[in-house]
Amino acid sequence: MRFIGCKTLLLGNIKQIIDEKAPEARNFCDMFSGTATVGRYFKQWYKVYSNDLLYFSYVLQRGTIENKRIPSFEKLKRIKNINDPIKYFNELDLKEMECISQEKRFFQNTYSPIGGRMYLNDENALNIDFVRNTVENWKDEGILSDDEYFYLIACIIEGIPYVSNISGTYGAFHKKWDKRSYKKYKLFRLDVIENNKKNKCFNLDAMDLIKKIDGDILYIDPPYNNRQYLSNYHVLETAAKYDFPKVKGITAQRVDKNKKSVFCMKNKAISAFEKLISEAKFRHIILSYSTDGLMSIKDIEDIMRTYGISDSFELYKIPYRRYKSKKSTKTDELNELLIYVRKGVY
Repeated sequence: MRFIGCKTLLLGNIKQIIDEKAPEARNFCDMFSGTATVGRYFKQWYKVYSNDLLYFSYVLQRGTIENKRIPSFEKLKRIKNINDPIKYFNELDLKEMECISQEKRFFQNTYSPIGGRMYLNDENALNIDFVRNTVENWKDEGILSDDEYFYLIACIIEGIPYVSNISGTYGAFHKKWDKRSYKKYKLFRLDVIENNKKNKCFNLDAMDLIKKIDGDILYIDPPYNNRQYLSNYHVLETAAKYDFPKVKGITAQRVDKNKKSVFCMKNKAISAFEKLISEAKFRHIILSYSTDGLMSIKDIEDIMRTYGISDSFELYKIPYRRYKSKKSTKTDELNELLIYVRKGVY
């Protein structure tokens, strides 16, 4: 999934730091999980806690991290004679989906040309409406367990960016159809790693969760600029909740409150970071950040040395070339940062 600040390219670097600094570690907390990429990766070796303020992120986590394995859908097989719901949904044709009433077509009525917008073409929007309505109905009928429900919703969400008419986020849509928009929407079959551990996912503000958990490794990947994630991923949030929200403006933003991260606010980010580090009850802390972030390296270093073991502080700079423009040299000075400190023993 395309996502601001996705750390897929840094997974090896993070693992290398952990192997060097925390070989004894048994659990791993991904505090700002996003697409759950980091938590899923480290589930191979550790008991994982993951968290994010956004519900669509929680669904991705809940479906792939807290789930012990890919669900078996036994009731669905017995009652509906559907052995593989993902295959079932992905093989539907348009006529089969047109049975849902117009008032239940929130995606088509809001995000497609029928609704005056171009996030999705009409058929793909209807497809998403059909699968979301169907999954909700199955859940209400008691056919799906919680594990099965969250896995299916995660697979639904994961497939949406592959057919979305956007540059990378849902802050706006293209005025002409991008080539990916013509693809047929399909659920994305997600893998689930079995690690035989009691992994746990949360949908909380990091500042609240930090008071409730403890462990070995705390991985922190907070927003580093002033772009709020809800406004950039509101379509995925609605796909996860499917709550028929009120929307506003040409971009159809959700009218949600209390979903703004303090880490996106220049006047609050540093104090929030200090509070997070000071209250963290973890032996090892790894921060992922950028030299282009709202907090300076000096501020970060001062805080991590103050509340951690000062001599253990270490900063790793990784050249930031993923979005480098051929016409600009500004990104030559940008670096991804991985910053480590040992906090202590708990």
